[in-house]
Amino acid sequence: MRIYSLSKVLGTPITVATIAIGFYQYSNGITIGSWILIPIFLLVVLFISHGYIDYWFHTKYPIPLNNKIVTWLKDYSTFYQNLKPSDKEKYEYRMSLYLEGRSFMSVGSEQKELPEDIKAIITSNAIQMNFHKKDFLIGEFDRIFVYKHPFPSPKHKFLHGVETDGEDGLIIYSLEHLIPGITNPDTYYNIGMHAYVEAFALTYTTLDYPWKLDADWSDVEAISGLSKDIILSTLGFESVDLFIVLATCYFTYPAVFENKLPKLHQEMERLFGEE
Repeated sequence: MRIYSLSKVLGTPITVATIAIGFYQYSNGITIGSWILIPIFLLVVLFISHGYIDYWFHTKYPIPLNNKIVTWLKDYSTFYQNLKPSDKEKYEYRMSLYLEGRSFMSVGSEQKELPEDIKAIITSNAIQMNFHKKDFLIGEFDRIFVYKHPFPSPKHKFLHGVETDGEDGLIIYSLEHLIPGITNPDTYYNIGMHAYVEAFALTYTTLDYPWKLDADWSDVEAISGLSKDIILSTLGFESVDLFIVLATCYFTYPAVFENKLPKLHQEMERLFGEE
């Protein structure tokens, strides 16, 4: 039998024992002593730490990816398709841990957890970007929120399609813009990867980034086939750091990027390559 939540396995007998002892003493008119605070304290600790406990457990015994997710990777992820078998195992292992270690919420009239396939589609960007890094969780960016359509936020009160908030460790997407950019990047801009590149830059601030680029928006269009206006309208912002867009292109159109911008490709390899 596979264990999906170690915290629940540990918590169940403590809960049952606490209720049973409490009921026994109450039904027999025995005053419940302060010692009962010990299992209650353990339950509180389990409740607070359940995410860390389960993540640690799954680093040792990872949950296999759903077959539908693996099929999606085989059909849509060029990066995954080109990996050797051992690296595909590494990819699936990291995706399983990322899905366990991060919170994904659908936001609307009420908040609810995202379906597993949408979680995996989003996560595929993070795993590809940090495939050669030890910290594939990308620092403290632990919450991903998804709206159905473009959204306003407290920091940006106009409608936009993606937002990366370093202070709150939060990435927000418009599902309407997210899925087409990942599944059909030749026609739509990949805001999924864009947000993770931005999160990377906000997390690893001391790295030597190629901010002074020997490239411009014409290079972006030559690589992606997408104009500056299309990309900005997809993002929902009037301006954006060109490095973030070029790094997104580096991951989304690797062969064309290397052919068009070989020097910058080397810089990206240095930045995102093996540590």
